[in-house]
Amino acid sequence: MIRTDGNNIKNDIREALLASGAAAIGFARAEQVEADVIEGYNRWIRNGNHAGMDYLERHARLKPDPSNVLENVSTVISMAFSYTPAQRRNPELPAIACYAYGEDYHDVLRKRIMPIVECLKKDLGGEWRICIDSAPLSERYWAIKCGIGTRGRNGSVIVDNFGSYIFLVEVLTTLRIAPDEPRKDICMDCGACIKACPQGALMADGTVDARKCINYLTIEHRGEWEGENSRTMHTEAAKNSLFGCDICQEVCPHNRNIPPTNIPEFQPKEELLSLTAEQAIKMSREEFSKIFKGSPVKRAKFEGFRRNALNLAKD
Repeated sequence: MIRTDGNNIKNDIREALLASGAAAIGFARAEQVEADVIEGYNRWIRNGNHAGMDYLERHARLKPDPSNVLENVSTVISMAFSYTPAQRRNPELPAIACYAYGEDYHDVLRKRIMPIVECLKKDLGGEWRICIDSAPLSERYWAIKCGIGTRGRNGSVIVDNFGSYIFLVEVLTTLRIAPDEPRKDICMDCGACIKACPQGALMADGTVDARKCINYLTIEHRGEWEGENSRTMHTEAAKNSLFGCDICQEVCPHNRNIPPTNIPEFQPKEELLSLTAEQAIKMSREEFSKIFKGSPVKRAKFEGFRRNALNLAKD
């Protein structure tokens, strides 16, 4: 039962949501996104940096105002969940991004958060909505506005003591809750991520040119690679990627000596840890469906996964 006296509501909500396994939780007043942030995003779109992710352009007009996601919203609650694995693939094997080691985070986190939000709604009233990559919200903007992290030069949000291997979730509510202090600092700005990016996809303003990003090209891109995309995927780093890329996170000093996630569903299965290039190349559609059932790897679909696997064997 949540206490309803004003002095304790915020702390009680935070404690209730922490039970979901969140590493950090913060609150912000739901209001229009700052104009310079929106202009920067629209400029990023105009310059074609979103590559083939057309949905980002379609949703651009909705992102400035969270009331487009929940009518009469008063508060944005940002939550960060660590997915740092306790064990990683042998670096001699083709790369799979750590976020895809475990079960699909959309399903895992919704199952963890939904019962808590239902209790909050019952005890406190108001309207609530959980957003896990499911709504036109500027997730990184709200995480920083809620004070749970700083923005790194690679575009990721860095959470104190947990680094940038995190999933972001927003919970919107019509209840008015006192905001936390936003973070105004940035990462240590060492430039390691920018220097390490194989094709220079990381730009000086902390945004990413998806057309040069191995993560985008092996996960979101549909069909064969052509032109600049093809040149990127013929680099040594890209030819080692089976699904995604963590290079900019691996070199980040904020990710040193961070604890593994406390969420069992994000730990890898042995089949994924030991998967070789040869096995990936020979994998049938049926094997793909079985091995990656409930996995983020299915985001690439079998056709994309096979394309990536065949690229591993190219000279």
